[in-house]
Amino acid sequence: MFKSIRWTFLFWYGILFLILLGAFGTTAYVRLRRSAFHVFDARLDAHIQLLAGAMDELSDGTVGLDLPRSARRIFADGMDGPYYCIWKSDGAVLSRSAQAPVQENPGSFGKHSHEAYRELVRPGPGGTVILVGKRMKNQLEELHEFLALLLSAGAGISVLGLLGGWWLMGRVLAPIARISRTASAISASNLSQRIDVARTESELGELASVLNQTLGRLDRAFQTQVRFTADASHELRTPLSVVLSSAEAALRKDRTGPEYRQTLETIQTSAIRMKSLVEGLLTLARADAQAGAFRKDRVDLAALVEDVGVELETLARERQVALVVDLSPADVIGDAERLREAVTNLATNAIRFTPSGGRVGLLVQRETATVVLRVTDTGIGIPVSDQALVFERFFRSEAARTRDSGGAGLGLAITRWIVEGHGGTITFSSREGTGTTFEVRLPGSEKNP
Repeated sequence: MFKSIRWTFLFWYGILFLILLGAFGTTAYVRLRRSAFHVFDARLDAHIQLLAGAMDELSDGTVGLDLPRSARRIFADGMDGPYYCIWKSDGAVLSRSAQAPVQENPGSFGKHSHEAYRELVRPGPGGTVILVGKRMKNQLEELHEFLALLLSAGAGISVLGLLGGWWLMGRVLAPIARISRTASAISASNLSQRIDVARTESELGELASVLNQTLGRLDRAFQTQVRFTADASHELRTPLSVVLSSAEAALRKDRTGPEYRQTLETIQTSAIRMKSLVEGLLTLARADAQAGAFRKDRVDLAALVEDVGVELETLARERQVALVVDLSPADVIGDAERLREAVTNLATNAIRFTPSGGRVGLLVQRETATVVLRVTDTGIGIPVSDQALVFERFFRSEAARTRDSGGAGLGLAITRWIVEGHGGTITFSSREGTGTTFEVRLPGSEKNP
C-alpha cells in the first residue's frame, strides 16, 4: 500500500491505536450508560414498591389505593417528575397520576423505553398491573455530554498518538537512514566507508556490524581483484614485449638462419611463459567462481608423487640437486590431475630455490585417517617478513624475482586452492638460509591399509 516504511508503520499504528481507543471509549460509555439506567430503574422500582404498599384488597375482591401524602408529593412533581398508572385485573384503569400519558395496558412486565421516557411495569396486588415512568432528560443529557467528551478527547489523543508515532518512527528509522547514507556513499572506487555502530542501537547495531563486516570483505576482495588485475597485466606485458621486440628486430632486416632460429627460440620461450601464466589465471578464475568441481576418484598418492619425482629428475640434475623420495602406500579420494598439479608446484619450487649441492625430499605416509605429503628442501628459505604472504597471488620474494628461478607467483595460490578443495590443509615451516618444509594433509581413503 505504501512504499515508505514510516507511512506503512504509521498507517497500521494509527489503525491499531484507533481500534484500542475506540474499544476503551465504547466500553466506558456503555458501562456509564448501563450504570445510569440501573440507578434510574432502581428508583422506578422503589416507586412501584411504594404504590404496591399503598394498595389494599377489599372484601368484595376489589383493590383500593390510598396514597400517603409523601407519595402524592412525589407524583405531583410536574412534567419531569415520575408518573404512574395502575390497571385492574380486567384492564380498567384503577388510578393514574395527572401527568401520566394516556396508554393501554402494556400487557407485559419489564422495562420499556420510548423517546426520552423510561417505564417499569410490575404486577401488583389482586392481579393489578403497576406502571411507573419518568422522563430521563437529565440522565440522557449527561450521557450525551460524556459521549461528546469521549469523542473530543479521543480525537485529541489520536492526534497526539499519531504525532508520537511519527516521532518514534523517526527515532527508529534514524539509524537506517544513516546506514542508507553510508551505503549510498560506497562505490567500487570507495569501499572504505563504514557504518557508525556506536550510534546504532539494539538489533540495528548488530545489522550495522554485519554490514561493516560484509563491506570489509568486499573491500578486501575488490583490492585483491585490483591487485590481481594489475599484477596479471604486468606479468603478461613482459613476455608480450619480448615477443613483439624479437619479431620487430627479425623483420627489420634480413638475417642468417641461426639468427632467425635464436629469435624464434626467444619468442617460443616467452610464449610458453604466457601460456603458463594464462593457464594459472584461468585456474584461479575457476577457483574464484567455485566452478569445475573436483573429481572423486580413488588416487594412489604415493604412485602419483613417484611419477612427479621421475618427471622432475631432469630439472633436479640440471640444478645439481638431490631428489629423494620416501613413499608409503596411501590412497586418497580426489582429482588425480589437480593433485598432480599441486605436488608438481611444491616440488618444482623446492628444486628451484635449492642451491647446487642441496637436497629435496618428497615423503608420503599414512597417519591414522590422514595422508601426509611433505616436501622438504635445504634451500634459501623464506624470510620471516614474507611468510604471511607466500600463498598470495603473484607474490614472489626478492630471491624469486629472477626469471630463471621464479615463476609468476601463482603456484602456491593454486596449490592451496587444490588442497582445500579436497578437504585438506597446507602449512609450512621455514628458516632463512636453512630450508623449507611444506606439509599437506588430506583425508585418507577408507580402504587404505
